[in-house]
Amino acid sequence: MNYKELTDLQLDALKEIGNIGAGNAATALSQMIQKRIDMTVPQVDIMPIDKIVSRIGKEEEEVVAIELRIFGDAPGNMIFLVTMASAFRLVEMLTGQKVSGGLNEFQTSALQELGNILTGAYINSLVKLTGMMMISSVPAISIDMLSPLITTVYIESEQFEEYMMSIEAKFTEGDRDIKGYFLYVPKPGSLEKLMGAIGLM
Repeated sequence: MNYKELTDLQLDALKEIGNIGAGNAATALSQMIQKRIDMTVPQVDIMPIDKIVSRIGKEEEEVVAIELRIFGDAPGNMIFLVTMASAFRLVEMLTGQKVSGGLNEFQTSALQELGNILTGAYINSLVKLTGMMMISSVPAISIDMLSPLITTVYIESEQFEEYMMSIEAKFTEGDRDIKGYFLYVPKPGSLEKLMGAIGLM
């Protein structure tokens, strides 16, 4: 099964899972920085890679991605992706440090830990909703151009159809808005298992 074959009911279920997972991620971020974080999910989409790239930004735009591999009953890849400008704002929110030029080692480490917490919260929501065993790897952080980075994630997931699930999340703290994206790329067979676990297969 691939995203192109999903029924409207199955797509609605996946989108609801995306909303719940992103909400849990916002709660985890609030606890991490001990400040209130409001979060909205303006968009949840199932779409081809090229459309996801154009939704996020320009093909050659530099982005930061924190990637986790998911093992267990529904293996795949999960990444939290932000533009470089959003990454700088996240670092300032996390550390109170103004970023100038590029990210230093401490700031990169803070972003990596943030990505670990956010994607971990999303995966935990999947576990609770489906009852499946899903274990995540140690997070890896990458700074690269948008299009090559997403293509690499796609290849690593051994996908045969160029579709991904994209969850756009807007985090708001005070007067600051930060937009990020959760991308879930299931390995072949994982989608059927997820649908079966929530009674839609």
